[in-house]
Amino acid sequence: MAKYFLLHSPVVGPTTWKWVSEELRGMGHEVEILVISPPATFRGWEEVVEEVVVQITGEDDAIFVAHSGAGPLLPTIVDRSKARGSSMVFVDAGLPATTTDTPLMPEAFLKQLSAITEDGLLPPWSEWFGPGVMASLIPDSNKRELIEFELPRIPLSYFYGSVPPVRKWPAERNGYVLLSDGYLDDAKEARRRGWPVVELFGEHLDLITKAPEVALAVVQAGSSN
Repeated sequence: MAKYFLLHSPVVGPTTWKWVSEELRGMGHEVEILVISPPATFRGWEEVVEEVVVQITGEDDAIFVAHSGAGPLLPTIVDRSKARGSSMVFVDAGLPATTTDTPLMPEAFLKQLSAITEDGLLPPWSEWFGPGVMASLIPDSNKRELIEFELPRIPLSYFYGSVPPVRKWPAERNGYVLLSDGYLDDAKEARRRGWPVVELFGEHLDLITKAPEVALAVVQAGSSN
């Protein structure tokens, strides 16, 4: 059985991985959910990386999984953790470049976010896209309440950062799980790199609403090459 480290996006909380982690444990795997604290985002992506790295106990042959905005940070985190021989799986996540810096947010979207920023802080992610979006993404009101309770307000300045490429990608095996149309280009790039891509066309937060399917896809993507 494998050891999985699951990393959530900085704009949501670790509970987003709760249900997938339960599915993976039910398969006999060992799982740890890595946590990004909101205060770390105030000091920039480097602080976020360092905060996560100290939660990793130098595991070799583990599988590191990132969702959404955690994607650009994942190779740096794995590289600095010294967890060699690991796999990385990107779940509906931004795929970092291998030779150039990777912006944490596209410039066009940054301009949109600046319009809803107050005193330098973004509203909770649930308010970025208008009313009713969270209910459509997470119909179960109990699950939605758990997720919304954790949503932080982070500084817009966090997203002005760019993550430089690691000298050598720290994992020989990489994979991608595509959940939504918003990450089609990232999945296409993963295919171009020769990675296995598992498609589960649905919604960006299906790791909450369709945890069994996403857990199986993560296993498949992390062990297929």
